[in-house]
Amino acid sequence: MKTKHLTYCFAIIALIHIDISTFACTCIGKDKQTTETELSHVDIAVKGSVISITSYNYYDTVSYSLSGKKLDPKDAHYLIRKYKIYTLVIDKKFKATKGLSDTVRVITAYDSGACGYEFEIDKSYIVYGDVWKEKKIIVKEKKRKSQRRVVEVVIKDMFYTDICNLTQESNIKELENLKRLTE
Repeated sequence: MKTKHLTYCFAIIALIHIDISTFACTCIGKDKQTTETELSHVDIAVKGSVISITSYNYYDTVSYSLSGKKLDPKDAHYLIRKYKIYTLVIDKKFKATKGLSDTVRVITAYDSGACGYEFEIDKSYIVYGDVWKEKKIIVKEKKRKSQRRVVEVVIKDMFYTDICNLTQESNIKELENLKRLTE
């Protein structure tokens, strides 16, 4: 009987551990990242200062829209992804998309547990990021039938970064690496 109880206890502990560990952010291979490899994977590498922070809730409603169901935000709170948007005034562009503005928005997960990078206002950062895309549904009407498809739309001057990128506070060593590789 004691063995049975012990087995149940171990099973419960194992399930609790599995459940908790799925919420943590992991950056596999970050210790092997270099400035050169990061530059080859991202859309932008810039140096700039943060001037503001706002919260942003992205509603991932594509599955509802594809099925044609009405979305009730009260019932679909699990579809909300929480982000922070930081406005960054760029001082130096090392790698940039065509027509990049001098002020961009950098979006990241709400906290470090979800891999979000914690910027501070009035501090200078080196930001590595990718263009931000949001999913939209395109509906085409064909012979009494509607076809729905998902497309990704690039949001102008908005970029995603997280703690798994080499985004960091501005420092001489990283700036010298960027200059060497981009000039």
